[in-house]
Amino acid sequence: MRLNITFSCRRGNNFLPVNYQYAISSWIYKRIAEANQKLATSLHLQGYGEGNRKFKLFNFGPLDLRPYHFHRDRGVFELLGDQAKLSIGFYLPDMAEPFIKGVFLNNEVYIGDRINGVSLKVDQVEVADRPGFSETMTYRLLSPCCVTRPPGEEEAYAKYLWPDHAEFVPRLIRNLESRYEVASNIFSMAGVDDFDQEGGNIDFKVLGSKFKSKLIKIKALTRSETKVRGWLFDCELTAPVEVQEFVWDVGLGEKGSMGFGMVEA
Repeated sequence: MRLNITFSCRRGNNFLPVNYQYAISSWIYKRIAEANQKLATSLHLQGYGEGNRKFKLFNFGPLDLRPYHFHRDRGVFELLGDQAKLSIGFYLPDMAEPFIKGVFLNNEVYIGDRINGVSLKVDQVEVADRPGFSETMTYRLLSPCCVTRPPGEEEAYAKYLWPDHAEFVPRLIRNLESRYEVASNIFSMAGVDDFDQEGGNIDFKVLGSKFKSKLIKIKALTRSETKVRGWLFDCELTAPVEVQEFVWDVGLGEKGSMGFGMVEA
């Protein structure tokens, strides 16, 4: 399920830091907690799955701030209009329902850091129309797709891979298969018999050779600040329709719960 949310902008500070993704992710957890504290805590600390394969199974795209002016020297967007829009994807109804309830219980949110930010009020929540899915779909990344390789023997950190790296596609497919398997196990335990647990054969192609790199700071201006790199590009995915629907809801690549990997058909 994908939700389209329309905000009205409160008067006051109209400057939004470019690294706002962590604030939105935190807001989603908080709205879920308004209706189901236990679920929000479990989702935030653990996610779904076992061992090292634990996933949050939700995703969101970039804020639509138009019209705006980007102040590159300050790293902020100046909002020139009175509305903002956001798309959020949930794969499981157990997550979407408490989020919607939480929004109605508390429809105000501050998005920003300790220096700049905007106060928003949720005016409307709509269920987005789903595209007509087929076994081969062409997607465009709305938010950067992140794929990493674990650190090698002489490397201190994981390596962010670019789309034409030899390991990018295999690791992206492996990540998609792992997340889909976790989701299928949830439905299996819930007694959903017609859910395709295998996922079928998956093929992925990056289209074109022009990729746009995005470096996003998580927890910016704090001691816990980290930098995450992803890429914007077009792609073609061949997979069962159930997997295509899964990608539509939770995105491609890693760190979907931090706003990476949302696609449009």
